Amino acid sequence: MTAPDRYLLLLGSNIDREENLDRAVRILESRFAVLARSRIAESAAVGDPAGPVFFNQAMIVRSDLAPREMRLLLHGIETSLGRLRTVDRNSPRTIDIDVLFALDAAGAVLPEPPPHGDLRRHHYAAIPAAELAGTVVLPGGATLARAAAALGPPPAGFRTLDPA
Repeated sequence: MTAPDRYLLLLGSNIDREENLDRAVRILESRFAVLARSRIAESAAVGDPAGPVFFNQAMIVRSDLAPREMRLLLHGIETSLGRLRTVDRNSPRTIDIDVLFALDAAGAVLPEPPPHGDLRRHHYAAIPAAELAGTVVLPGGATLARAAAALGPPPAGFRTLDPA
């Protein structure tokens, strides 16, 4: 299998969201070469539209870590920032850092880890990701920009903000 060269990550927070998103970005910048950061997407929490509003931001980082090593490192960062994992995967959180997909040196999406399902289901993932990697071709042949557009207009309350 081809080794990763870059990862597209999605950060999210709805507990002290500005502070925790900033802290996560600073930690990632200390561990990786950050190649790009999207604008921040503000949106209602999935499954609890009345709950605390989320900030999400995509980042491209350079790393040759294997996907398992990357996930372990990201879980460690989440834990260091007070993330508590619960049975409810949509519960409020200080920080969530997901691998959306890995790219090889030629810019092709690697099969491991498979592209995150939220890219094709939720604006909060698709829009920031497409801002950074819209021309990347996902499995099935659609570009990330086309997959984001296929979601239709963002829901009420969704907006993008410039990063701090």
